[in-house]
Amino acid sequence: MSVDEWTTMLDRLEQEAVQILAAAPGTAADADLTPWTPPSTPLPPSLADRARDVVELQRSAMDRIRDDLSELRQHLGAVRRVPSTRRSDAPAYLDVDG
Repeated sequence: MSVDEWTTMLDRLEQEAVQILAAAPGTAADADLTPWTPPSTPLPPSLADRARDVVELQRSAMDRIRDDLSELRQHLGAVRRVPSTRRSDAPAYLDVDG
């Protein structure tokens, strides 16, 4: 992979991380991300600092997604604890015609 190809890939990974971090609360996990394939050539030394910065940004994005998912699990747990207003063996419908 050339320096230009590495730069393009780092730009994309950075942009996706920024998209996650800028998402509204509770929506970070909804980001539309495209799968990528690791390059077969080593990172050019001139891009090492940039790659480290992108990795740190991605770590922040992953933390944000984990936080959002944790909050979602808490909300779903609270909803599941709300008792049903109808017994499961009770009829679901009332026959008003018969």
